[in-house]
Amino acid sequence: MPFLARLASLLGLSSPAPVTPPGAALAATVTVPASLGFVPVAIHFDLFNILVAHGGPATPDEVSATCNAHIKARGRDEPELSTKLASDTLYIMSGLGLIERVAEDSFTANAITKHMVAMPSAQHGALHFTTEGLMAGAFLMKKLQDTGFAYPFADSDGPLQYAYRLMGQSELADQHTYSIMEKQGRMDSFNQFMVGKFLKFGTFPERVKSMGYDLDGALNGDFAEDSAAMVDIGGGRGELLLEIKAVYPHLAGGLIVQEFNAGINDVPGVRLMKWNYKESAEQPVRGACVYSLQHILHNLPDLDAVSLLQKISRAMGPGSRVLIIEYAKNMTYTSLHASMIALYGGRERSATEWRQLASLTGLEVTFENYVRAGESLVEMRKIDRNS
Repeated sequence: MPFLARLASLLGLSSPAPVTPPGAALAATVTVPASLGFVPVAIHFDLFNILVAHGGPATPDEVSATCNAHIKARGRDEPELSTKLASDTLYIMSGLGLIERVAEDSFTANAITKHMVAMPSAQHGALHFTTEGLMAGAFLMKKLQDTGFAYPFADSDGPLQYAYRLMGQSELADQHTYSIMEKQGRMDSFNQFMVGKFLKFGTFPERVKSMGYDLDGALNGDFAEDSAAMVDIGGGRGELLLEIKAVYPHLAGGLIVQEFNAGINDVPGVRLMKWNYKESAEQPVRGACVYSLQHILHNLPDLDAVSLLQKISRAMGPGSRVLIIEYAKNMTYTSLHASMIALYGGRERSATEWRQLASLTGLEVTFENYVRAGESLVEMRKIDRNS
Protein backbone atom coordinates (compact mmCIF):
# COMPACT_ATOMS: atom_id res chain seq x y z
CA MET A 1 0.00 0.00 0.00
CA PRO A 2 1.51 3.39 -0.99
CA PHE A 3 2.64 5.76 1.77
CA LEU A 4 -0.28 8.21 1.58
CA ALA A 5 -2.89 5.49 1.24
CA ARG A 6 -1.47 3.73 4.31
CA LEU A 7 -1.43 7.01 6.25
CA ALA A 8 -5.04 7.73 5.30
CA SER A 9 -6.04 4.21 6.32
CA LEU A 10 -4.44 4.64 9.73
CA LEU A 11 -6.36 7.88 10.26
CA GLY A 12 -9.64 6.45 8.99
CA LEU A 13 -9.71 8.85 6.03
CA SER A 14 -10.85 8.09 2.51
CA SER A 15 -8.04 8.03 -0.02
CA PRO A 16 -8.27 8.11 -3.82
CA ALA A 17 -6.65 5.22 -5.60
CA PRO A 18 -5.56 6.47 -9.04
CA VAL A 19 -3.80 4.12 -11.40
CA THR A 20 -0.09 5.00 -11.23
CA PRO A 21 2.57 3.71 -13.64
CA PRO A 22 4.94 1.32 -11.83
CA GLY A 23 8.00 3.52 -12.34
CA ALA A 24 6.22 6.58 -10.99
CA ALA A 25 5.01 4.62 -7.96
CA LEU A 26 8.56 3.41 -7.32
CA ALA A 27 10.01 6.92 -7.57
CA ALA A 28 7.32 8.36 -5.29
CA THR A 29 8.06 5.72 -2.64
CA VAL A 30 11.86 5.78 -2.56
CA THR A 31 12.14 9.58 -2.57
CA VAL A 32 9.97 9.95 0.55
CA PRO A 33 12.85 9.85 3.11
CA ALA A 34 14.26 13.25 2.08
CA SER A 35 10.78 14.75 2.32
CA LEU A 36 10.33 13.29 5.80
CA GLY A 37 13.48 15.12 6.82
CA PHE A 38 11.53 18.38 6.54
CA VAL A 39 8.84 17.23 9.02
CA PRO A 40 10.94 18.25 12.08
CA VAL A 41 11.40 21.67 10.43
CA ALA A 42 7.63 22.10 10.12
CA ILE A 43 7.15 21.05 13.74
CA HIS A 44 9.98 23.25 15.04
CA PHE A 45 8.41 26.34 13.47
CA ASP A 46 4.87 25.28 14.44
CA LEU A 47 3.66 25.38 10.84
CA PHE A 48 0.78 22.94 11.30
CA ASN A 49 -0.65 24.93 14.19
CA ILE A 50 -0.19 28.18 12.30
CA LEU A 51 -2.11 26.89 9.28
CA VAL A 52 -4.99 25.60 11.41
CA ALA A 53 -5.19 28.88 13.35
CA HIS A 54 -5.07 30.87 10.09
CA GLY A 55 -8.36 29.27 9.09
CA GLY A 56 -7.86 29.41 5.33
CA PRO A 57 -5.27 29.50 2.55
CA ALA A 58 -2.00 31.17 3.51
CA THR A 59 1.11 32.10 1.57
CA PRO A 60 4.65 31.32 2.78
CA ASP A 61 5.08 35.08 3.46
CA GLU A 62 2.05 35.04 5.76
CA VAL A 63 3.13 31.83 7.49
CA SER A 64 6.71 33.01 8.09
CA ALA A 65 5.45 36.42 9.32
CA THR A 66 3.12 34.74 11.83
CA CYS A 67 5.84 32.33 12.92
CA ASN A 68 8.40 35.10 13.41
CA ALA A 69 5.91 37.21 15.35
CA HIS A 70 5.50 34.27 17.76
CA ILE A 71 9.29 33.92 18.05
CA LYS A 72 9.72 37.63 18.85
CA ALA A 73 6.88 37.49 21.40
CA ARG A 74 8.73 34.77 23.31
CA GLY A 75 11.60 37.20 23.82
CA ARG A 76 14.28 34.60 23.31
CA ASP A 77 17.24 34.64 20.95
CA GLU A 78 15.90 32.19 18.37
CA PRO A 79 16.52 31.96 14.62
CA GLU A 80 13.58 33.16 12.56
CA LEU A 81 11.92 31.35 9.64
CA SER A 82 12.85 32.63 6.20
CA THR A 83 10.20 32.84 3.52
CA LYS A 84 12.21 30.50 1.28
CA LEU A 85 12.46 27.78 3.95
CA ALA A 86 8.76 28.23 4.75
CA SER A 87 7.88 27.91 1.05
CA ASP A 88 9.87 24.73 0.49
CA THR A 89 8.72 23.14 3.75
CA LEU A 90 5.06 23.86 3.04
CA TYR A 91 5.38 22.54 -0.51
CA ILE A 92 7.02 19.33 0.72
CA MET A 93 4.45 18.87 3.51
CA SER A 94 1.70 19.13 0.90
CA GLY A 95 3.44 16.42 -1.13
CA LEU A 96 3.36 14.18 1.94
CA GLY A 97 -0.35 14.90 2.31
CA LEU A 98 0.07 16.56 5.71
CA ILE A 99 -1.31 19.88 4.43
CA GLU A 100 -3.16 20.95 1.25
CA ARG A 101 -1.71 22.99 -1.61
CA VAL A 102 -4.53 25.09 -3.07
CA ALA A 103 -2.47 27.22 -5.48
CA GLU A 104 1.15 27.50 -6.60
CA ASP A 105 2.11 29.44 -3.48
CA SER A 106 -0.87 28.98 -1.18
CA PHE A 107 -1.48 26.28 1.41
CA THR A 108 -4.19 25.34 3.88
CA ALA A 109 -4.84 22.82 6.62
CA ASN A 110 -6.49 19.52 5.73
CA ALA A 111 -7.95 16.75 7.89
CA ILE A 112 -4.50 15.38 8.79
CA THR A 113 -3.20 18.84 9.74
CA LYS A 114 -6.20 19.39 11.99
CA HIS A 115 -5.73 15.96 13.54
CA MET A 116 -2.08 16.75 14.36
CA VAL A 117 -3.11 19.98 16.07
CA ALA A 118 -6.04 18.45 17.94
CA MET A 119 -3.80 15.59 19.13
CA PRO A 120 -0.38 17.13 19.92
CA SER A 121 1.05 13.70 20.76
CA ALA A 122 0.92 12.96 17.01
CA GLN A 123 3.39 15.76 16.29
CA HIS A 124 5.74 14.45 18.99
CA GLY A 125 5.54 11.03 17.33
CA ALA A 126 6.23 12.53 13.92
CA LEU A 127 9.28 14.26 15.38
CA HIS A 128 10.52 11.00 16.91
CA PHE A 129 10.15 8.79 13.84
CA THR A 130 11.53 11.39 11.41
CA THR A 131 14.59 12.08 13.57
CA GLU A 132 15.82 8.81 15.08
CA GLY A 133 13.93 6.77 12.50
CA LEU A 134 15.47 8.43 9.44
CA MET A 135 18.96 8.31 10.92
CA ALA A 136 18.67 4.62 11.81
CA GLY A 137 17.23 3.77 8.40
CA ALA A 138 20.02 5.62 6.61
CA PHE A 139 22.70 3.55 8.36
CA LEU A 140 20.93 0.17 8.32
CA MET A 141 22.57 -1.10 5.12
CA LYS A 142 25.98 0.25 6.15
CA LYS A 143 25.83 -1.62 9.45
CA LEU A 144 24.77 -4.83 7.75
CA GLN A 145 27.56 -4.56 5.21
CA ASP A 146 30.24 -3.81 7.79
CA THR A 147 29.17 -6.68 10.07
CA GLY A 148 28.83 -9.37 7.42
CA PHE A 149 25.04 -9.02 7.48
CA ALA A 150 24.80 -10.16 11.11
CA TYR A 151 21.11 -10.09 11.99
CA PRO A 152 18.91 -9.54 13.97
CA PHE A 153 20.20 -6.51 15.84
CA ALA A 154 20.66 -6.30 19.59
CA ASP A 155 18.69 -3.59 21.37
CA SER A 156 21.72 -1.31 21.92
CA ASP A 157 23.70 -2.29 18.84
CA GLY A 158 21.55 -1.32 15.91
CA PRO A 159 21.91 1.08 12.98
CA LEU A 160 21.34 4.17 15.15
CA GLN A 161 24.18 3.26 17.49
CA TYR A 162 26.36 2.41 14.48
CA ALA A 163 25.72 5.88 13.04
CA TYR A 164 27.01 7.51 16.21
CA ARG A 165 30.01 5.17 16.25
CA LEU A 166 30.96 6.20 12.71
CA MET A 167 30.53 9.85 13.69
CA GLY A 168 32.96 9.39 16.57
CA GLN A 169 30.37 9.91 19.30
CA SER A 170 31.41 6.93 21.39
CA GLU A 171 29.43 8.10 24.44
CA LEU A 172 26.24 7.37 22.49
CA ALA A 173 27.39 4.44 20.37
CA ASP A 174 26.75 1.77 23.03
CA GLN A 175 23.54 3.16 24.53
CA HIS A 176 19.92 2.18 24.00
CA THR A 177 17.91 4.50 21.76
CA TYR A 178 15.89 5.73 24.75
CA SER A 179 19.08 6.55 26.65
CA ILE A 180 20.38 8.46 23.63
CA MET A 181 17.14 10.43 23.47
CA GLU A 182 17.31 11.19 27.20
CA LYS A 183 20.89 12.48 26.92
CA GLN A 184 19.79 14.70 24.04
CA GLY A 185 16.86 16.08 26.04
CA ARG A 186 14.24 14.46 23.82
CA MET A 187 12.71 11.87 26.12
CA ASP A 188 10.01 14.21 27.43
CA SER A 189 8.81 14.64 23.85
CA PHE A 190 8.66 10.86 23.42
CA ASN A 191 6.68 10.51 26.67
CA GLN A 192 4.19 13.08 25.36
CA PHE A 193 3.88 11.03 22.17
CA MET A 194 3.07 7.92 24.20
CA VAL A 195 0.17 9.67 25.98
CA GLY A 196 -1.99 9.73 22.84
CA LYS A 197 0.31 8.30 20.15
CA PHE A 198 -0.76 9.10 16.57
CA LEU A 199 -4.43 8.53 17.33
CA LYS A 200 -6.66 6.99 19.97
CA PHE A 201 -9.05 4.14 19.29
CA GLY A 202 -11.16 4.88 22.38
CA THR A 203 -10.23 4.24 26.00
CA PHE A 204 -8.49 1.01 26.97
CA PRO A 205 -11.62 -0.53 28.59
CA GLU A 206 -13.69 0.41 25.53
CA ARG A 207 -11.17 -1.07 23.11
CA VAL A 208 -10.68 -4.42 24.80
CA LYS A 209 -14.36 -4.93 25.55
CA SER A 210 -15.22 -4.22 21.91
CA MET A 211 -12.91 -7.12 21.02
CA GLY A 212 -14.96 -9.48 23.18
CA TYR A 213 -12.47 -9.55 26.03
CA ASP A 214 -13.82 -10.07 29.57
CA LEU A 215 -11.99 -7.23 31.32
CA ASP A 216 -14.39 -7.35 34.28
CA GLY A 217 -13.45 -10.97 34.91
CA ALA A 218 -9.74 -10.28 34.52
CA LEU A 219 -9.78 -7.49 37.11
CA ASN A 220 -12.13 -9.14 39.61
CA GLY A 221 -9.66 -11.78 40.72
CA ASP A 222 -8.32 -11.94 44.25
CA PHE A 223 -5.01 -10.25 44.92
CA ALA A 224 -3.04 -9.90 48.13
CA GLU A 225 -2.76 -6.60 49.98
CA ASP A 226 0.87 -6.22 48.84
CA SER A 227 -0.02 -7.09 45.23
CA ALA A 228 -2.15 -5.29 42.63
CA ALA A 229 -5.20 -5.53 40.42
CA MET A 230 -3.21 -4.26 37.45
CA VAL A 231 0.46 -3.52 36.86
CA ASP A 232 1.22 -1.45 33.76
CA ILE A 233 4.85 -2.19 32.88
CA GLY A 234 6.52 0.71 31.11
CA GLY A 235 3.28 2.61 31.60
CA GLY A 236 4.73 6.08 31.11
CA ARG A 237 2.45 8.78 32.48
CA GLY A 238 -0.18 6.28 33.57
CA GLU A 239 -2.81 7.05 30.94
CA LEU A 240 -3.90 3.40 30.63
CA LEU A 241 -4.41 2.95 34.38
CA LEU A 242 -6.19 6.29 34.68
CA GLU A 243 -8.67 5.01 32.09
CA ILE A 244 -9.05 1.83 34.14
CA LYS A 245 -9.55 3.86 37.31
CA ALA A 246 -12.32 5.90 35.69
CA VAL A 247 -14.32 2.73 34.98
CA TYR A 248 -13.26 0.75 38.08
CA PRO A 249 -12.78 3.39 40.82
CA HIS A 250 -12.77 0.71 43.54
CA LEU A 251 -9.42 -0.54 42.18
CA ALA A 252 -7.63 2.78 42.71
CA GLY A 253 -5.41 1.37 45.46
CA GLY A 254 -4.41 -1.61 43.35
CA LEU A 255 -3.17 0.10 40.19
CA ILE A 256 0.61 0.33 39.69
CA VAL A 257 2.64 2.01 36.96
CA GLN A 258 6.13 0.57 36.68
CA GLU A 259 8.63 2.90 35.05
CA PHE A 260 12.35 3.62 35.17
CA ASN A 261 12.30 6.86 33.18
CA ALA A 262 13.80 9.62 35.29
CA GLY A 263 11.47 12.16 33.70
CA ILE A 264 8.37 10.60 35.26
CA ASN A 265 8.18 11.25 38.99
CA ASP A 266 4.48 11.21 39.76
CA VAL A 267 1.29 9.76 38.31
CA PRO A 268 -1.68 11.23 40.20
CA GLY A 269 -4.32 8.64 41.04
CA VAL A 270 -2.16 5.51 40.75
CA ARG A 271 0.92 4.11 42.46
CA LEU A 272 4.26 4.70 40.79
CA MET A 273 6.97 2.07 41.18
CA LYS A 274 10.46 2.36 39.70
CA TRP A 275 11.40 -0.87 37.96
CA ASN A 276 13.96 -1.39 35.24
CA TYR A 277 12.96 -4.69 33.70
CA LYS A 278 16.24 -4.89 31.80
CA GLU A 279 18.41 -4.82 34.92
CA SER A 280 16.24 -6.36 37.66
CA ALA A 281 16.18 -10.13 37.97
CA GLU A 282 12.59 -10.39 39.23
CA GLN A 283 9.22 -8.70 38.83
CA PRO A 284 8.66 -7.20 42.31
CA VAL A 285 4.84 -7.36 42.24
CA ARG A 286 3.75 -10.96 42.65
CA GLY A 287 0.30 -12.41 42.06
CA ALA A 288 -1.28 -9.38 40.35
CA CYS A 289 -4.52 -9.97 38.49
CA VAL A 290 -3.23 -8.35 35.29
CA TYR A 291 0.22 -7.41 34.02
CA SER A 292 -0.16 -5.13 31.00
CA LEU A 293 2.44 -4.55 28.30
CA GLN A 294 1.28 -1.78 25.99
CA HIS A 295 3.66 -1.25 23.06
CA ILE A 296 6.57 -2.59 25.10
CA LEU A 297 7.43 -5.94 23.53
CA HIS A 298 7.65 -4.58 19.98
CA ASN A 299 10.56 -2.46 21.25
CA LEU A 300 12.45 -5.61 22.26
CA PRO A 301 14.43 -8.23 20.34
CA ASP A 302 13.03 -11.74 20.75
CA LEU A 303 15.53 -12.77 23.44
CA ASP A 304 14.79 -9.67 25.51
CA ALA A 305 11.04 -10.17 25.05
CA VAL A 306 11.42 -13.74 26.31
CA SER A 307 13.44 -12.51 29.30
CA LEU A 308 10.78 -9.97 30.29
CA LEU A 309 7.92 -12.46 29.90
CA GLN A 310 9.84 -15.01 31.99
CA LYS A 311 10.20 -12.48 34.82
CA ILE A 312 6.46 -11.81 34.70
CA SER A 313 5.65 -15.51 34.45
CA ARG A 314 7.62 -16.30 37.60
CA ALA A 315 5.69 -13.61 39.49
CA MET A 316 2.23 -14.65 38.28
CA GLY A 317 -0.31 -16.46 40.41
CA PRO A 318 -2.71 -19.14 39.13
CA GLY A 319 -5.29 -16.54 38.08
CA SER A 320 -2.90 -13.89 36.77
CA ARG A 321 -2.94 -12.77 33.17
CA VAL A 322 -0.59 -10.91 30.85
CA LEU A 323 -2.31 -8.47 28.50
CA ILE A 324 -0.23 -7.51 25.46
CA ILE A 325 -1.40 -4.51 23.46
CA GLU A 326 0.45 -4.19 20.14
CA TYR A 327 -0.15 -3.63 16.47
CA ALA A 328 -0.56 -6.79 14.44
CA LYS A 329 2.13 -7.82 11.98
CA ASN A 330 0.17 -7.18 8.81
CA MET A 331 0.45 -5.07 5.66
CA THR A 332 -0.76 -1.93 7.45
CA TYR A 333 2.25 -1.86 9.75
CA THR A 334 5.22 -2.81 7.57
CA SER A 335 6.84 0.61 8.10
CA LEU A 336 6.32 0.42 11.86
CA HIS A 337 7.90 -3.05 11.81
CA ALA A 338 10.93 -1.60 10.01
CA SER A 339 11.13 1.25 12.53
CA MET A 340 11.13 -1.14 15.49
CA ILE A 341 13.93 -3.16 13.88
CA ALA A 342 16.10 -0.15 13.07
CA LEU A 343 15.57 1.71 16.35
CA TYR A 344 15.38 -1.03 18.97
CA GLY A 345 16.11 -4.40 17.39
CA GLY A 346 12.43 -5.13 18.02
CA ARG A 347 9.59 -6.10 15.70
CA GLU A 348 5.86 -6.41 15.29
CA ARG A 349 4.74 -10.02 15.77
CA SER A 350 2.24 -12.42 14.24
CA ALA A 351 -0.04 -14.88 16.04
CA THR A 352 2.55 -17.62 15.42
CA GLU A 353 5.33 -15.51 16.93
CA TRP A 354 3.25 -14.69 20.04
CA ARG A 355 2.62 -18.40 20.61
CA GLN A 356 6.33 -19.12 20.22
CA LEU A 357 7.21 -16.48 22.83
CA ALA A 358 4.55 -17.83 25.19
CA SER A 359 5.83 -21.40 24.87
CA LEU A 360 9.33 -20.29 25.86
CA THR A 361 8.13 -18.54 29.02
CA GLY A 362 5.79 -21.04 30.67
CA LEU A 363 2.74 -19.26 29.26
CA GLU A 364 0.05 -19.97 26.72
CA VAL A 365 -2.08 -17.68 24.56
CA THR A 366 -5.62 -17.76 25.93
CA PHE A 367 -7.17 -14.85 24.01
CA GLU A 368 -6.18 -13.06 20.81
CA ASN A 369 -7.81 -10.51 18.56
CA TYR A 370 -5.85 -9.05 15.65
CA VAL A 371 -7.13 -6.06 13.69
CA ARG A 372 -5.97 -4.57 10.40
CA ALA A 373 -5.67 -0.99 11.68
CA GLY A 374 -5.47 -0.27 15.38
CA GLU A 375 -4.29 -2.03 18.49
CA SER A 376 -4.59 -5.78 18.76
CA LEU A 377 -4.86 -7.75 22.00
CA VAL A 378 -3.16 -10.93 23.19
CA GLU A 379 -3.76 -12.54 26.60
CA MET A 380 -1.36 -15.08 28.09
CA ARG A 381 -1.75 -17.18 31.22
CA LYS A 382 0.45 -19.65 33.02
CA ILE A 383 0.25 -23.17 31.66
CA ASP A 384 -1.75 -25.39 34.01
CA ARG A 385 0.58 -28.35 34.52
CA ASN A 386 -2.19 -30.26 36.28
CA SER A 387 -4.67 -30.22 33.41
